[in-house]
Amino acid sequence: MKKLMSVLLASAMILALAAGCGESAAPAQSAAPETAAPSGAAADTADLPEVTIHVASIFEPGTAILKGIDKFGELLGEKSGGKITLNVYASGSTGGEKEQAEALKLGEIDMAAFGTLPISIFTPEYSFFDSPFVFRDKDHFMAAWNGELGDAMRKEMLESHNLYTLGVMGRGYRHITSNTPIESVDDIAKLTIRTPESALFMDTFGALGATCVPIALPELFTSLQMGVVNASEGPFDQLVTNKLYEVQDYITLSKYYYSISMWQMNAEFYNGLPEAYRTMIDEAAAEATEYATALGEEMEAELRAQCEDAGVTFCEMTDLQPYLDKVKPAMDKFYAEKWPVTTAEEIAAY
Repeated sequence: MKKLMSVLLASAMILALAAGCGESAAPAQSAAPETAAPSGAAADTADLPEVTIHVASIFEPGTAILKGIDKFGELLGEKSGGKITLNVYASGSTGGEKEQAEALKLGEIDMAAFGTLPISIFTPEYSFFDSPFVFRDKDHFMAAWNGELGDAMRKEMLESHNLYTLGVMGRGYRHITSNTPIESVDDIAKLTIRTPESALFMDTFGALGATCVPIALPELFTSLQMGVVNASEGPFDQLVTNKLYEVQDYITLSKYYYSISMWQMNAEFYNGLPEAYRTMIDEAAAEATEYATALGEEMEAELRAQCEDAGVTFCEMTDLQPYLDKVKPAMDKFYAEKWPVTTAEEIAAY
């Protein structure tokens, strides 16, 4: 793999030259405010170096995720007296989530705002956090995430894969978009559905009868438009920012998976920063993920209204039990073969 940072820096140089020639293009950047920080903060960082954190994400600038990253940059600017800034490369401009995860591990980027795919890539024994039809709802998911299972996963990410988990924000439940209505579990078999690049999504939706095609998120709209797939699934921020309402007729509301965005940093980069900066980063990440989660909840009603205004018809998966019954053989196999660190009984107890 070519060094991603070389590509990023080369792109930045080209854009800078374009700006000097009067072009209007500008890099996707979230910089700290240039105004002076309070004297106490400035004094604390007076002898510390300036730092730029290069952040990659597959998500669009209008999502709560990227608004949260912007907030993270603002908070770091305030806390560091302008010494820490962010360069944000959004919309999958540095590749899909898998490529970004590998680049982050290698230190080719400093930070990324993911979904949960890195869990399946690097710590597959904990990939129940990246699987539909495991948790009852948001509270159930977060109880396990903040408990011993989540702690163990984050420790493995850090010690074995050089990835420091800064925090997590909620994105809401994932829903299904399609060109035909989903009124029962049998209707899933009619779908050729785009899934994330995760074997768990492919296996679970495959167990429901769907034909699954893993497609990187930046390619989703075109794939639906061209008929490569006729359905997809994801939270409202994904559905709306990718304008799926233009190429899909139905959205089926469901609670089969509570979606999160996991923010991670290259551990070597993080540990190489001054202790004061590490503290600021941890504090800013905690504040920004809380802000972004609340923002996402506020935005969901507006996002749903956009889909309704575009003429999308809503269905609702009111009873999950038939779906759970149909995927149970696949789930039993996952617990036995993929998830040796836990059991269905342990997760159910959270």
